Amino acid sequence: MTLANYIEHYTKMPDVLLMLAVSATTVMIMHFILSLFTKAVGGNVIARFEIYYEMIISSTAMLFFIGLYFLIDYRYFNVDDSFYKIWEKYDDFLLLFAMFISVLFMNILDRILVPLRSITKDKRSILRMMAMVYMLIIFAYIKFVYEDNNYDEIITYFIIMMLGRYIYFDASFRDFANSMREMLFLSPILLLALITTGIMAFYGFGSEYLLKSNGVVGSLCIAHLYLTFEIFIAHLIERLMKKC
Repeated sequence: MTLANYIEHYTKMPDVLLMLAVSATTVMIMHFILSLFTKAVGGNVIARFEIYYEMIISSTAMLFFIGLYFLIDYRYFNVDDSFYKIWEKYDDFLLLFAMFISVLFMNILDRILVPLRSITKDKRSILRMMAMVYMLIIFAYIKFVYEDNNYDEIITYFIIMMLGRYIYFDASFRDFANSMREMLFLSPILLLALITTGIMAFYGFGSEYLLKSNGVVGSLCIAHLYLTFEIFIAHLIERLMKKC
């Protein structure tokens, strides 16, 4: 399929409306579960909503740029061979650059598009780490369930980045222990985020709206863009309700 064919497929009605309905319903269900969880254990429900949003937004940014990297790497675009000669020479550096840009992109998403006010700088750092765990679980699923080894290099990069977060000369065991404790505390929300991705993948691939031919990561990115749109709408409604 050409790029024009993919655009036509992913903008076809009523498939777009059905994906919007599934993503909206999924986000609403997660809101309901988080509300019940907060009532049971206490805490700030808005803060938990925003942690859930951060996990979805962070993974969307990573999926977008990594998906784009693989679309170029596997020559889904009709680009001149001279471009691919440069690409093959510097692809490792370009992969790192794509991951760096994904971090900048997620900052734009969660500070401008969906400003998350209740998340502190320290907690945001922990959530970025959890987003990497989130992505590693997705890649592990692709590798062992789909038996697709195309993402092995990415998995290695994510593991190195996670280890690099803690293995440096001035790091303390207390910092590491505190981070692990915080990640364990937030793991129920991580599980909800993974279930969200699972629901979107189950419907998207089952209905054949999401196509494996443009890469599993690329298709999951499209599903996450729907989720990000729903989160933007949900966050906007919450802000309007606060003002009323």
